[in-house]
Amino acid sequence: MSYLSLLKRYPNYIAFGASYNFFSNMGQTFIFALFIPDLERAFNLTSAQSGGYYGIAGILSAFLLLYTGSLIDRIHLRTYSVTIALLTSLSAFLMAYSPNLAIMLIAMFLLRHLCQGLMIHTATTTITRFFTKTRGKAVGLSSLGFPLGQIILPVIIAIIISTYSWQMGYAFIGVVCLLFCVPINYVLFKKNDPFQMPQPHEHTPLLDKEELNWERKQLLGHSYFWFIIPSVLTPWIITTPLIFHQGALAASRDWSMTLIASGFAACGLAQVVSVLLIGPLIDRFSAKSLLPFANVPIAIGIAFLLVSDSPWTLYVYMWLIGIGIGFSMISVSLWAEVYGTKHLGAIKSLIHTLAILATAASPPLLGWLLTKEVSFDTVIIWGIAFIILTATLAFIAKPPKVKPDRLGVSL
Repeated sequence: MSYLSLLKRYPNYIAFGASYNFFSNMGQTFIFALFIPDLERAFNLTSAQSGGYYGIAGILSAFLLLYTGSLIDRIHLRTYSVTIALLTSLSAFLMAYSPNLAIMLIAMFLLRHLCQGLMIHTATTTITRFFTKTRGKAVGLSSLGFPLGQIILPVIIAIIISTYSWQMGYAFIGVVCLLFCVPINYVLFKKNDPFQMPQPHEHTPLLDKEELNWERKQLLGHSYFWFIIPSVLTPWIITTPLIFHQGALAASRDWSMTLIASGFAACGLAQVVSVLLIGPLIDRFSAKSLLPFANVPIAIGIAFLLVSDSPWTLYVYMWLIGIGIGFSMISVSLWAEVYGTKHLGAIKSLIHTLAILATAASPPLLGWLLTKEVSFDTVIIWGIAFIILTATLAFIAKPPKVKPDRLGVSL
């Protein structure tokens, strides 16, 4: 089934996934960054304090996600997704009209957990558990909502903040989420729509196997998970600290921050291209067979930083980083493919928790290395070696299989 055929057949389901991916941007770092200067002035915070509070909010959100993310396996989707949208709207209004620092920090934590955590989790879990043969293309199409939000939302919110106030910026988030995110749950599908059920639907009989339908404890008890998880987390471990410390990277190459900023356009465009490219490949070859090669673009991209200090290497580097981030969609399909869909919410919440922890830990680690006068070139070489090691582990990993006596037809 082509992308166009998929859109024609399931426009409402793709739109739901894309919408929640789009609105998940409201809890991402690049949106919070627009508000941080005003928040520091309003609540008399230093940069170190605001960064510390923000990091703590992210870590607490990650651990809570282990519980709240698993609820999608047991709660009706409309109840689950509407609750997230309503709480997001409430949190945005709470942020806008916080009377003191404590309330503001609670609102910050909620926005991080609801948007960066649960909205992405809802979008990817519902799409991966519903689609089977076209899972890769469905994930790719719905994930386009995320880069679309990266392009649109910062501009709108920045204009509102500069024209009115930061409070109006958060009020805008609250209103939009209330007026759009809540209604789509009633417009796009009916209460008993099969999309809201935890089992896959897009069905021809699966003659060769049944799903394992493993729980988290079974996943953690098998070697395959521990062999592949470093490769799955590599995009967050490698790219997050490089983006966070882009100022130090620019200084080491004698690049202006304006040049660095322009490179993000190439990164965003590459994400769109790679997501559309990787979807059909997942459907054809499977996510587990592609996983060992998923981070090759990132390795090549950072290797270009060793080639030259010329500005053209920045654009090649950012383009390949974007390709690598897009290829991380392989892991989105991987969990349902290997472990089944019955406990998919619980499994994906574990993976998302580990990813958030990786994003929290990797920037301080790179910062510490830089303070120890370790050069960027050395860090890049270590990064390439790490990617080669994780790819090797993913290549030799043996996925669990259904026992022969369970083979049969799954309807």
